[in-house]
Amino acid sequence: MVNNVLGSQSNLSTLLAQSVNNANQTSVSPSLLTGSDLQAINDLQTNAPKISDELLSQLNNETLDEALASNQKVEDVLKQQLTSLFTISSTPSTLNYKLSDEELALRTVISSQHEGLLKNENSTQLIERLNTSVKNIQGAYANTSDILSSLGQLGHEQKTFLASSQQRVERSLNPYMESLNRAKYEDDDNYLFELSVKTKEGDVINITFNSSQGYDEKTGEAIDGFGISYEVNGNLSEAEHGALTQVMAGVGEMADEFFKVSENSFNPLIVPNQTDMSLDFLAGFNSEQLAGFNVSFSTTQNKDFDSKENNLDLSYSIDEALNQQALVFKAAGGQNDIDFALDMSTIGAKDTQQMQQYLASLDQSLEDSRVNSTKDDKESAFGRKGDEAMQQGFALFKGAFASMSSAAERYSNLESLAEQHFNDGRAMVADLVDNMITNDARYQGLGNKAPNTLGAGISKLADFDATFSYSLDNGDYQPKSTIELSQATEQSQLGDLSGVTQSKNVSSHFDYQYSRPDYYDKEESYNVNTAVKNKELVGLDQSHEVDVDTKMFEFNPQTNQYELQMAMQEQTISKSNIRLIDDIWLEENENSYNMNKKERVESDEKQDEFKKTSSHSHNKLVTLIGDLDKLAENKDVRREYLTNLSQVNFFMDKK
Repeated sequence: MVNNVLGSQSNLSTLLAQSVNNANQTSVSPSLLTGSDLQAINDLQTNAPKISDELLSQLNNETLDEALASNQKVEDVLKQQLTSLFTISSTPSTLNYKLSDEELALRTVISSQHEGLLKNENSTQLIERLNTSVKNIQGAYANTSDILSSLGQLGHEQKTFLASSQQRVERSLNPYMESLNRAKYEDDDNYLFELSVKTKEGDVINITFNSSQGYDEKTGEAIDGFGISYEVNGNLSEAEHGALTQVMAGVGEMADEFFKVSENSFNPLIVPNQTDMSLDFLAGFNSEQLAGFNVSFSTTQNKDFDSKENNLDLSYSIDEALNQQALVFKAAGGQNDIDFALDMSTIGAKDTQQMQQYLASLDQSLEDSRVNSTKDDKESAFGRKGDEAMQQGFALFKGAFASMSSAAERYSNLESLAEQHFNDGRAMVADLVDNMITNDARYQGLGNKAPNTLGAGISKLADFDATFSYSLDNGDYQPKSTIELSQATEQSQLGDLSGVTQSKNVSSHFDYQYSRPDYYDKEESYNVNTAVKNKELVGLDQSHEVDVDTKMFEFNPQTNQYELQMAMQEQTISKSNIRLIDDIWLEENENSYNMNKKERVESDEKQDEFKKTSSHSHNKLVTLIGDLDKLAENKDVRREYLTNLSQVNFFMDKK
């Protein structure tokens, strides 16, 4: 790299002049420099121009061929110049270290290309801080966000940065403790952080931290190691670098929570608490510059010794061609596994009320699943700690859902007028529906046998498909809870009729993953279908359905089998169809309820005796409000009304 720089006199002159100019900048953070450093800087500012002028004078007196012939001489001078620039650090470990050509050139690039040699951190100071951070291997990632922040200061023209540090920790141990130490560290501890970001132009940025601690059989010592790499495949613009820095800040805060450590030496690892993490930074994800990112955290502590291991993987991407964004999250810690995925459109508007309704529906679904895993009014199948871990992951899932909805709202404002028209059209129909079902006194409404947790009306939020699951592997049984929530919207037009069709669905499921046969299923759906003519709502169909299916078993040691204790199936359906044509209100309401249940009865005569219970109800109501006399007295009016009604019904049924 140095030889390439020395290939021409102009390049060398520019390089040295740039180094001098950088040296004259004095905006240095005092916290980064010692007293001796400041003195060295003053000396550098005084002497650097003279040295550079002398060197340039020598080169100007030589022809280009002579400069190339005396390449070694120039290289030696340059090394001397660069070494003087980078010996201002007071770190003893670097004073006797001979820098390679690559390191000298790399440090020159880092310092001269990014806000000046004496502004912010240079690579020597960064390595020094990394060395300090790994003196205690358990706390190596306590400042991950700081490390990422420093990498962000390297600037958008930075291509690569590599640094490493190894420290041997001397231990004064008696033979017994030495044996214990060997057993404790023979399987090694490893901490890993990986971040990969892709720009819309196709450039890829890879950042990796890793640390480890293991036992060296030859020296009888525990070894601490730390490494970091930063590599860019492509060319970053300043705007792309700014977007990257925003992602690094959000991911760094997550990493700080994940890599928290305990001061208790017997339990150095704190299980990550997802409620302390946040995915709020997704709301501000710069989709104009970036296409997505992948991040992975992991800690392994003496896996074969005490089975402590934690992994977290997260990926987020935006597909501009499909107007779609996607998030996948996986976390495994000990017995706990948390997985969730969100596929969401980038076309959507703000709808605070609907967002609150969805979040409340998610909470209710999780509570239904948890309660129906409880046996005999005791704690749930997950136990107290399992419930806490599930709630922590669920909070992160809901936060991601809200953040991605906000990102869709912001992204929609960047799209073309055609796509804006789509959003505005849905918003208009949503307002018409809301006005009819909330303000029109003629509206009879859906039956309230089963409350609609999804919210009536049309959601303005971006369409999505979301899944959350939490599982616990406790050996004898493996309970798992799964929550799903989705929204799908379609627009259609036929002649002078247009409309929006939307479905909202939520489900909760609990089982033991085949370790025992118990299960609980609940599905809820709300569907709305509309017809609009001349910006007036002429047709509105709504349906709400709730289905519950559950079975509970109990283990019989005498038969060595699980025996059914209770089975229940329950279904509630509510429908409302409205036609508002020529100011004549026609509404049809229908409600039905079905339930079948059987419960085991203790009996000495029969081994399998059940009590069966069933319930069924159904009602239907048709309401007609308006000036009906004109229909009875005027055949032409009646014919026109029936024609319009038939057209609306055909349009609604076709969808």
